[in-house]
Amino acid sequence: MTVLDNTPRDQYTATGGQVAFPYTFEITAEGDIAVLQNGVLLSLGAGAGEYAVTGVGSDTGGVVTLVTGATAGDIITLYRDMALERLTGYTNGGDFLAADVNNDYDRLWLALQQGAADTDRAVRKPNVDSSAINMVLPVAASRAQKLLAFDANGAVKVESYLNNETIVLVVQTEVGDGVTTTYSLETSTNSPSLLQIAIDGVLQEVSSYGVSGGNLVFSAAPPLQSAIEIRAFVQKEITSTDLKASDFTGDGSTTSFTLGYSAVKSNTFVYIDGVYQLKNTYSVSGTTITFSTAPPLNSVIEVVIAAFTTSVIATPSADSVGTAQLQDNAVTTAKIADDAVTAAKLASDAVVTASIVDDNVTQAKIADDAVGADQLASNAVVTASISDDAVTAAKIASEPISVGITSVVTATSLTATVNTHVYVSAATQTITLPASPAIGQRVLITVGNFTDTVVARNGSNIMSSATDFTLDAAYLSIQFIYTDATQGWVMS
Repeated sequence: MTVLDNTPRDQYTATGGQVAFPYTFEITAEGDIAVLQNGVLLSLGAGAGEYAVTGVGSDTGGVVTLVTGATAGDIITLYRDMALERLTGYTNGGDFLAADVNNDYDRLWLALQQGAADTDRAVRKPNVDSSAINMVLPVAASRAQKLLAFDANGAVKVESYLNNETIVLVVQTEVGDGVTTTYSLETSTNSPSLLQIAIDGVLQEVSSYGVSGGNLVFSAAPPLQSAIEIRAFVQKEITSTDLKASDFTGDGSTTSFTLGYSAVKSNTFVYIDGVYQLKNTYSVSGTTITFSTAPPLNSVIEVVIAAFTTSVIATPSADSVGTAQLQDNAVTTAKIADDAVTAAKLASDAVVTASIVDDNVTQAKIADDAVGADQLASNAVVTASISDDAVTAAKIASEPISVGITSVVTATSLTATVNTHVYVSAATQTITLPASPAIGQRVLITVGNFTDTVVARNGSNIMSSATDFTLDAAYLSIQFIYTDATQGWVMS
């Protein structure tokens, strides 16, 4: 029997209920094949969760049949896992049968293929590298709780942290909705190589996501209700580091365990029977770790703590911070105490009108005789601003003061507007005074050569009378000035 040149390993993504999975390599016994379902080793047998094998001895392989159908998406891995042993013995003068010799030699070649497959999946030095480059690990005492690294020549070495720089893990959790591919990162980074992403506890390949504009962007949306854990490596100024571990054994009921060291959740790595636990499955307070569900009976619990000794920046001593230590525009109003800025701290011409709140300059802030005519806007002085008996003859111009009255000539009845001179040019007309006048408003009415023009009061008294007024003389001109609700319009 010949041995074909093939790889003794096959892997499938199962469909729902699938039970048959072909293997494409030779085995000489049923026990020479290993079957993994989502990384869990299954047993040969006829019970639930077990499997059967056909095609033993065929150089093209056979079929592994699961007793219980797989769930859609299950990863089924089949590989040769024969014992490296020799069970055939040859004696002097005994039979030397071709079948026995072929089977014995076949197992040698199958074992070599199995070893080559294991080597192909191992980390190893490429042929182009020099044989002088040392790839041997340091002894256990030297590499314990250290990170594997490589020196300038590519040789193996160990360090507390890569490149002697301290890396702190900042953990962020999200929940997938089956649609969203972009998640905002809580920790700024511009390189996906500084992130470790796990979805439902499965570490994701770096090629499956990227970083853009402070966001984590997946090439495909994580599944609905999937637990996404984003671990960001952040460089910190830390003077020394150490990894500390606490080990426990689960009893199926205890949820809280006392750690050998104080910890924070973000800097813990928890494993139960070697399986990494998501951060949302436990909490940490001081030296106590509490699981949301009790670890199983006899499970091995390992809690690794990244402990750091940090450089603490103390509060500066009094008068030790000068202007050179402050960035431009770095002092905000919130940092200035109330009433702390005096006139001596303000440069000449430093306060502009935009810096003064509306209506915020009082008389006490204006020096005597400081306001001249140039500082007064047109029409800025009203009668309320002039003290009684304060206008002297010297302040009155020789020309008459304009009262701002507008003249209107009408041959029909109309309602006058305030501060209007109405000249009535036709008889039997009614001029109605403005409604709801304000004190001081006026109307001047002049009539022609007739005596029957009526002035309607429009709801206000005229000379304290609630009756309309008739101009009963030709060429009469009367000014009506509103005073108050009692007198109403008075005439002058």
